[in-house]
Amino acid sequence: MTAPNSPIAKLGHIAAYTPDLEESLWFFEDVLGFKVTERVDDTAYLRGMRDWEHHTLSLTEGGSGIDHVAFRTRTPEAVDELAAQFESEGADVTRVDAGEERGQGEAVRVQRFGHQYEFYYDVEKPQAPEGKRSKLHNRNYSEAEANRIAPRRIDHCHVQDGVSPEHAAWLQDTLGFQVNERFRAEDGEYWGWWLSVTPLPHDIAIHREPAGTDPAFHHVSYHLDSFQDLWEAADILAEHGIAPDGGPGRHAITRADFLYVSDPASGLRVEFFAGPGYLNFEPDWEPIEWTADEIGGATDHQWIGRGPEWDGIPYAGWE
Repeated sequence: MTAPNSPIAKLGHIAAYTPDLEESLWFFEDVLGFKVTERVDDTAYLRGMRDWEHHTLSLTEGGSGIDHVAFRTRTPEAVDELAAQFESEGADVTRVDAGEERGQGEAVRVQRFGHQYEFYYDVEKPQAPEGKRSKLHNRNYSEAEANRIAPRRIDHCHVQDGVSPEHAAWLQDTLGFQVNERFRAEDGEYWGWWLSVTPLPHDIAIHREPAGTDPAFHHVSYHLDSFQDLWEAADILAEHGIAPDGGPGRHAITRADFLYVSDPASGLRVEFFAGPGYLNFEPDWEPIEWTADEIGGATDHQWIGRGPEWDGIPYAGWE
């Protein structure tokens, strides 16, 4: 169900670096079918066919890694309220002026458990350019402008670290996320958490790495309409000589169909997530728990097909 007491409305965007913006744009725009909303200097702002916000992914040339994971708040006031909460926890908060990130109003950024988070409310929602708009008012881009993959909308992200129990507790206690599913590993400790503030199976997931492991970003996911779309995506990737990182297959956890692929330039991994698996509208949901004897070990827990490797890419950009 949606989390009515959470200050968070939804996952907004992922901001990443790439050593070669032109090569990354070839991958995301030409191969995968993302739409470029705007390009300013060395940064390109992209979104899916049915994303409303100015961007759900930004790529900036210069190095590699993730700059931040951004969530939109439910109210304008929640941005300052969250900043005060983070400061009360002893965290350093960075203020972001309106327009510093194109299409977005004032925001705050904070590093928690090694992950770099941004929170904002005000955002532009530009229509697709004239001639590329859908005649259906509840869509943005016309299907006539789509390639054969054409990601629909941002769905979720997945991160990893060596302090996952504390991280998951912070997402629940401070940000009001609900745990929909979790995985208990062979050592008896939890390995993974799938958390949401929307009816989606998860807006963010965390998996546990060994203590002392640097935090990293595993993937950003975009929604496709059907399992057949994943096979179409696999065909397109094969035509370009790009091997998927995993899939097509089906997750046991979240019950969704998947295909993973990484940008050859930046290493940013994208999951195409069809389904959506299930939508959770229950007000009294109890977390679904999985164990290794039911669906395999922590890093091999798919229902059908092979998942990705569990390496991630680091954070970069600001302290």
